[in-house]
Amino acid sequence: MSVSRWLRESTVNRRKFLGQAGAMSAVLATAACSSTGPVVITQTVTPGQPTSSGGVTVPPAGGTTPGAPAAGTTPVTNARIIASPKFGTADMAPTAGVTITTFNATIDELTVTGSDGAVVNGALDSGGATWTLSDRLKFNTVYTFAGTATDTAGTQVPIDGTLTTVNPSSTMGLNWVVEEAGTYGVGQPIIVVFDGQVSNQAAAEKALTVTTDKGDIVGSWGWLQDEDIQGKGLQSQVHWRPKEFWPANTKVTVQADMYGVDFGNGSWGGTDVTRNFTIGRSLVVTADVNSFRLKVEQDGVQIRDYPVSYGKGDDDRATRSGIHLVQRKYPDYDMCNARFNYCGVKVTWAVRINNNGEFIHENDSTIPYQGIANVSHGCVNMSTANAKDFYDMAIIGDPVIVSGTGVDMSEQDFIYDWIYSYDRWKGLSAL
Repeated sequence: MSVSRWLRESTVNRRKFLGQAGAMSAVLATAACSSTGPVVITQTVTPGQPTSSGGVTVPPAGGTTPGAPAAGTTPVTNARIIASPKFGTADMAPTAGVTITTFNATIDELTVTGSDGAVVNGALDSGGATWTLSDRLKFNTVYTFAGTATDTAGTQVPIDGTLTTVNPSSTMGLNWVVEEAGTYGVGQPIIVVFDGQVSNQAAAEKALTVTTDKGDIVGSWGWLQDEDIQGKGLQSQVHWRPKEFWPANTKVTVQADMYGVDFGNGSWGGTDVTRNFTIGRSLVVTADVNSFRLKVEQDGVQIRDYPVSYGKGDDDRATRSGIHLVQRKYPDYDMCNARFNYCGVKVTWAVRINNNGEFIHENDSTIPYQGIANVSHGCVNMSTANAKDFYDMAIIGDPVIVSGTGVDMSEQDFIYDWIYSYDRWKGLSAL
């Protein structure tokens, strides 16, 4: 999903769903199996006693029985062979770990074949007592295990059974709000938008990892309100935000191992996705509305100090206080605000910093007030030359820290991740 699709021009859908709770309750669920415990496949059998497999009597030790042993007899053995999940399990997650473990025996051979004909691989430990699945399984497939083990007395015993993976009611994809190989400002959160609603948020969050070329960076995932983001019904969204702004020039990799993850309500993750992007130079904009100036620092050094005009001081037209983010850039833009009786007002070099209509843009008609008074309807007005200069340097994710208005950003705004303290942000995690 592109940034342009995510950054809609209207907030109608957003406000429609503001009454919903912020993040759904986390439910940590295990894979939906008919049984998850291990089962003993071959047990110690006492000579002369009926076997559990078919009621056939094993000959007494030292005795003889004319002819071949009856079909279905169990060899006399001290071996125990345990499958986990136990053979016969159905509706198993394709990501479930599978092990075959022997006691008083070693595995000679083991082949696992799917009902689609594909053979899946596993690995034996150094002692030959435990086989562990190494390939990922497929949905809606019966896997047949066939092999043998030899006990400490040299008796060979069979390994046989089946496991069946779940047939999902539906699979769900996801979308990113960062482009592959893109470069972003130090305030940019990682945003993952699912194609539908995720009730098992804990399982989905466990499948997400963030790594950087600078090692571990303190941060957390947070689940925000479900919204109709793409016009196809409510969608769940989870954001990753660092505790503080990203370090400059950081290479970031996000891995979403969603295939086979149970999202709840019959929906499962259908694919794995990786996204790589870069955090660029550290550029931070400070906007104190009472100073009538807009200042830009890069890597801690002030590089610009523009005279500007902010929104008028009443609640309806005040520029919201809080950490905004550069979200989109337009060389030309038609401003429209029916509430204040204007529409089709053309401006240039417009940098969107909020989806509620706040921009930094050219407005030469307010030049007499820029640096002196706040006269706009919430935007930050600049001269054409200054607006073009700022437009050229700004990138998506650059933070714009507005202060002094008395009207704060809230969940009504667009990317509002930074309105929370970090402790409160961590509380939005499903884990």
